[in-house]
Amino acid sequence: MSIPFFQEIHIENTNSCGYKCTMCPRDQQTRQIGFMKEEAFKIVLDRIGAFEGIFHLHGFGEALLDRSLPSKASLLKQKYPSSSLQLFSTLGVRVQEGYFRNLIDAGLNDLIISFYGFTEENYQKIHGYNGFELVKKNLKLLSQEMEYAPNFRASLKVPKADLSPSLPLVESLDKKAFCSWAKELGFYLIDWVYVHNYGNGRLYNQPDACRTCPVLTGTRRHILNITWDLNVVPCAYDFNGSIIFGNLRTQTLEEIFSSAPYLDFILAHTSNDLSRYPICQNCEKEDYR
Repeated sequence: MSIPFFQEIHIENTNSCGYKCTMCPRDQQTRQIGFMKEEAFKIVLDRIGAFEGIFHLHGFGEALLDRSLPSKASLLKQKYPSSSLQLFSTLGVRVQEGYFRNLIDAGLNDLIISFYGFTEENYQKIHGYNGFELVKKNLKLLSQEMEYAPNFRASLKVPKADLSPSLPLVESLDKKAFCSWAKELGFYLIDWVYVHNYGNGRLYNQPDACRTCPVLTGTRRHILNITWDLNVVPCAYDFNGSIIFGNLRTQTLEEIFSSAPYLDFILAHTSNDLSRYPICQNCEKEDYR
C-alpha cells in the first residue's frame, strides 16, 4: 500500500505532565512515561523524508517539560525550513530567563496555550494543579518576546461558558476580565467548543456507530502520529498508544503502512467490526476541532 499523503506530522516529545485536567484521561494512561531522546528524534526526521507541511512537536504530555525542546526545534527547522512548527502547552512550567526567546529563535511559529480557568480556584479545579499565577507570569514573559518576533503567533484556547455542565467553568465576568488582559498582552483567543471522549477515556459524547473513522476518510488520514518511543499510532485520541502500526526505529514508513497491524485496522473500520479495538468503540469519530 502507498503511504497516506500527510499534511501534518505530530511528534510526541514526551507524554509526561504534572497536570491532572478533569477532561483528560491521563488517569487511565498505563504506557511508560518518557521523553524522546535527540538521537531518536533524528531517526524520526530521517524516516519522514521530504515534507513541507505542519509539524506539531507535542503529544499527550506537557511539551515544555522537555528541556531539549529548543534543540529539537532547531534540528527540525534546519531540515525542513519551509515547514510550520506548532506547539500546545499549558505554560504551567517554570522556565529560565530567555527560554521563550530561545524557543522562538529555534523556529517555533505557533504556540497554543490551553487555559481553562480564569480564577485561581477554578483553574485548580479544572487543571488539578495550582499553576494560575505561574501561567500568568509566563504569559507576561512570552508577551515581551512576541514584540520582537513578527513570524511567531501565540494563542489562548479558552472554553465557552456552555461547553459542558460537568466542567467547573467560571463566571463570564471572570473570563471577560482575563481575556481583556490577555489581549492587551498581544495574545489571540480561540474558543474551546467541544470536549472529547478520547476513545474510551471519557464519556462526554454518544459515539456514532454509523460514521466512518476519519483516519480512513477525513482529516486524520493526513496526520502522522508518532509517540515519544517512536511508535506510529492512528490518532491523537489514542492516549494510551494502544494501537501500534509499527515503530520508526526499526521500520520505514513504507513498511509500517504496508504492515498487518495497519491493514487490520483499515479492514476493521471498513467492516465496522471494532471488537479488537476497544478505544475505537466509544470514539465519536469526529475530525479534530
